Amino acid sequence: MGLARCILIILAALQVTFAQGKPAIAGIWRGQSSCTQKKSACSDETVVYRFSQLQDKPGSFSVSADKIVDGKTVNMGVLEFHYVEDQQALVCKYAQGVWRLTLDGSKMEGTLTHPDGSLFRRVFLHKEE
Repeated sequence: MGLARCILIILAALQVTFAQGKPAIAGIWRGQSSCTQKKSACSDETVVYRFSQLQDKPGSFSVSADKIVDGKTVNMGVLEFHYVEDQQALVCKYAQGVWRLTLDGSKMEGTLTHPDGSLFRRVFLHKEE
């Protein structure tokens, strides 16, 4: 076996090793989003979140969020999340508050809190294969 081929095999093995240390965030995540403030216009929803890694911003993801209404997908918008490695969490701060999603393998759960710190939503997601 030639030196060039050995180097390619070693590099491939290193890529697999490094990839295993990072969570696989990009992809489709489905689950439930529940309201914590029942005396509001909020409603519990079945949701689909599509995570795409932003090529120009390492550790950042574009998330397109859909809810299912009468069996149809309704887009709620797109937000940018940043992965906080030491907390294994994705965080998005925007005008309506802060989304914080914690990863655990193929599961993700999190919250939306208003700017005043009050809890507004809880989400429980699983990644599609």
